[in-house]
Amino acid sequence: MRTIYLQLSVIVAASLSTASFATGTLIASGDEWQLSNVAYGVDTIAGTEALVNNLALNLGGSDYLFLTGNTNVPQSMLTSAASQFESLGKTIDFSATFDPVADAGYDAVFHFGQVVNPDDFATYVNNGGNAYVSLGGGWLGDAAAEAALWNPVLAQYGLIAGDTWFPYQGFAIADITVGPSDTLLWGYGQSIEKLTPQSPSQSYVRGSFSGGPVIGLIGTSRPFAIPGVPEPASWALLIAGFGLVGMASRRRTRLAPPIA
Repeated sequence: MRTIYLQLSVIVAASLSTASFATGTLIASGDEWQLSNVAYGVDTIAGTEALVNNLALNLGGSDYLFLTGNTNVPQSMLTSAASQFESLGKTIDFSATFDPVADAGYDAVFHFGQVVNPDDFATYVNNGGNAYVSLGGGWLGDAAAEAALWNPVLAQYGLIAGDTWFPYQGFAIADITVGPSDTLLWGYGQSIEKLTPQSPSQSYVRGSFSGGPVIGLIGTSRPFAIPGVPEPASWALLIAGFGLVGMASRRRTRLAPPIA
């Protein structure tokens, strides 16, 4: 029986590691501060590191591009996240501009609130790239303008951004109820939710502020593996595997010789 369980574990692990998707993954965050150096402060460093670890695990690959140009979160404010990704085997490049064709060789591109063309990210993701985009920068005046810019593209991936800021000023710590960490840092920002309950997307990080309602904070176009929460594909494989183990066990019972 131990051999059967070992073989099952190998099959499940191999199936999960080779799972592929027709396009890349789009991740949308309601704020641009989660991966900044400020988020590595004493109160939120554990949550930030857990988020980065989980992003690296789910995105895979080795070559990442960090986009600079946002004076709120410039390159000098991204050194902690870059160092952590590098410790996980990733190579980090920085660029003030983004071209979905010229940058197609990167496994993932991280956007930190710069004013960009969302269609460029759709092109990049549809060609197999992974993109992390951050709203909430305030460069368009208010949350409604930012939602109007991004929602036509987010809707293609089963996500929607809220059109109002979170109800507080400055930095705040979100109590995370769903996600890879317990706390994350937020500045001004807006919600990111599934477009519809039936959308194949995932409300990857959900939380609340000061006991308020739980809302979506980060969404992904496909389900991510989160510690303690098996993704749907994992459940299917595990259920199928347990069925195989049960069949094999019954067969061994029938074939076992009688005990004298």
